[in-house]
Amino acid sequence: MSSRLPTTLVTLGLLALAGCARGPDVDALRKDAADRLAQALPNGTLEVAGFARRGSQTDTKAPAGESRCIVYFDADLKLTREFQFGAWDGPGVAGLVSAMGAGSKGIVGITSGGNRAGDVLQVHGTSVYRREEGRWEPVATGAYRPTEAPSYATGSPQAGTTAILEAMRKVIEAIEQRASPAQREVIEQELTAAHATVRARLARLEQGYAVAAGPERGQYLRLVQALSGGTTTRVVALITRGGEENLHLLRAGKVSLALAQGDAALAAYEGKGPFAREGPNPALRAIGSLYPEPLHVLVRADSSFASIEDLRGRRVAVGLPGSASRMTALATLAAHGLGAPDFQSLELRPGDGLVALREGRADALLQVIGLPADAVRDALAAVPLRLLPLSEAAVAALAASGAGYFALTIPGGAYAGQTQAVRTIATAAILLAGSDLSDIEIGAITRYVFETGRDFAARGSAQGVQVSPANARLGLSVPLHTAAERVLQELK
Repeated sequence: MSSRLPTTLVTLGLLALAGCARGPDVDALRKDAADRLAQALPNGTLEVAGFARRGSQTDTKAPAGESRCIVYFDADLKLTREFQFGAWDGPGVAGLVSAMGAGSKGIVGITSGGNRAGDVLQVHGTSVYRREEGRWEPVATGAYRPTEAPSYATGSPQAGTTAILEAMRKVIEAIEQRASPAQREVIEQELTAAHATVRARLARLEQGYAVAAGPERGQYLRLVQALSGGTTTRVVALITRGGEENLHLLRAGKVSLALAQGDAALAAYEGKGPFAREGPNPALRAIGSLYPEPLHVLVRADSSFASIEDLRGRRVAVGLPGSASRMTALATLAAHGLGAPDFQSLELRPGDGLVALREGRADALLQVIGLPADAVRDALAAVPLRLLPLSEAAVAALAASGAGYFALTIPGGAYAGQTQAVRTIATAAILLAGSDLSDIEIGAITRYVFETGRDFAARGSAQGVQVSPANARLGLSVPLHTAAERVLQELK
């Protein structure tokens, strides 16, 4: 077995060895893992080249009356062919993460831009088993969660300045003796502006580019934290309430970069919805789309609901007022003929909505979130859930609405126990730039974010695997910055 996984991963895997000492043996564990891989990814994509059981412990969060065991393992998975784990609409990183029960930084070796045949992925995974009539039966897994966060720092080299300063001196000296008062004023203004620009950029380099990310343990925050390893450009992730607040901070000039859903970015650009008071923001520009955020419509697996229309008269958790996800949820219900009087709206945070669904206080939950969603995977470990598909007519209407939505399929195997692909809509997670950044800075940031070869999954962001130049224009709802456009053309 490889020893390249972080020490903290192996250490956690050795916890409480005596907790389930008589749990499933290594052969059963390996077979179950291989079966889940075959379900989640195209058959034969990965072969289990190495496997080791790393201990077990009793699942203290098991439902009342159940005896459950969490088993830790390390696996080496060899690719039998070229494969793009970052595909937006197809089997990819979500299926791998869910199949292996791996969490943030639990997979090493996925390369942005695609993997080649023969590449080996190192996985620290978990499997959950339930004791039934003397046998250990596998159940849906949650995810291993390390606590250590990566460092910041990205960048690209700066050019020398001596030749530029000398050239400027010669130009000024050549015209200074014959310059008119108006020409002298132009020279002074341009030199003053250049001096201020240099000082501002140096300050940003030293202090770091502030990026309005999202809540603690959220996908936006993990992605920005994973953008590390450079030399001269630092990005500093700021904890916020999410995309709507991020857009307000960006417009106010309190941050240089921000992440937001595509539909929320469009509302800010047009000055609609929660941004109506501020009015349109025509200066808002995108650096690029990062990954898709599909709408999840979740119900209990034992419910009779087969479509969204079946939620008429039911209790539906749609999110908190002001959240971008809530805006998408209400638009989706309306596209299926369900207005405000047709269902009982539960104004809950996504986590609270999942708890309400588990406890029977909610009949459905609608949430916009990237694949794979840790909260959904954790909920599946406690109670079986199902994803409801959107109707073809609703998907077509929403995609044609001009509100920043596009059709997407959640592939089978994205979550444990999900055998069928699910039709839905999505909006893109977009990196947005403030007007204080120069074209040179925008170009350098774009090049860093979208260059290939980075292992986002090993740095804690499964969604980062989907970041690539090929995907950067997908789902864009606001204009792409011209400097970013030039760099993306070069990176293609």
